[in-house]
Order: sequence, then C-alpha cells, then structure tokens
Amino acid sequence: MRGAVTVERYTRTAMLLHWLMAALVIVMYGLGWFMVELAQGPQRGYYFALHKSLGLSLFGLLCVRAWWRLRHAPPALPDTLARWRVTLARSVHLAFYALLVIQPVSGYLSSSFSGYSTHWFGVPLPQWGWRDAPLNELFTEIHVVTSLALLLLLAAHVLGVLSHLLAGESAMFRRMWPW
Repeated sequence: MRGAVTVERYTRTAMLLHWLMAALVIVMYGLGWFMVELAQGPQRGYYFALHKSLGLSLFGLLCVRAWWRLRHAPPALPDTLARWRVTLARSVHLAFYALLVIQPVSGYLSSSFSGYSTHWFGVPLPQWGWRDAPLNELFTEIHVVTSLALLLLLAAHVLGVLSHLLAGESAMFRRMWPW
C-alpha cells in the first residue's frame, strides 16, 4: 500500500453533473433495452417518447457540463500517477464526451427519418428529415453501435476506478465522490 496521497477534489457542481448524467445514462440503457422489445402500439410509443425526451435532456446536461468544464479546470492529477494512466484517463473522458454527443444526435436524426415526430416532454421539435427508411436505418445503426461503444467505455471507466481502489489510491476515488 502506498503512502497517503492528497489530491484535489472536483467542485460540487462537477460532481452533481457527473452523477446525474451517470444515473441518466443507466436509465437510458434500461429504457432502451426494454422499449425495443415491446410490440407496436401506444405503450411502445410512450416509452420511445420518454427515451427521446430523456436523451435530449442528457444532451442538455452534457452541454452544461462542457460549459462548466471549460470554465473550471479539473483538479490536478497526482504527480505519482503513471503517465500511461494519465493518458488513458484523458482519452476515456474525451471519448465519453464524443460518444455522448453522437448518441443523441444519431437518435434524433434516426427519429427525424423514421416518419415519427420528436417531442421533448410533449413539446414538438423540428424534424430534420423526412420519412426515409435507409437513412433511418443508418442513424439507428450509428445509435446502436455508439451505445455499445459507450457501454464498453463505461466498463473501462469503472475498471479504472476499481484499479485505483485496489491499489490503495482511495483519494483518487474521492475526487468525484460527493459523500
């Protein structure tokens, strides 16, 4: 076990946005897997509309989080952290941002080319497309593939957190843990 390392913590706002988005991503996965198994009908339509609304809300939170991040530098990483771990952590976080942009954009475009309108909790949004099955399928595939990539990235992130905890680096974990 290494000696105690003191590390700076993220701001309360950054923690709130992180954990709120994490919870919403988990809800989105559960909802997404549940809704695609439903038969055509009002119940399926309700869950698709909810998925779209929550996805757009998640995108809004991502924009707020990116704005916050640009104005508040993250806490410095300890000098004792191996360079490859720093590079990996930064790469994973950058990939998170990229995938969390691609996900809602591809979902919105898929919806726009499906022939169904998109609403945000009942508020109609502009359609960017027309009924076009091949384009709908293309954006649906992008949505599915990036959701799988996001799931793998999430697993890598959790494994990274666990690796810090198992290495006795609990201070690294506490950087983002609000309690």
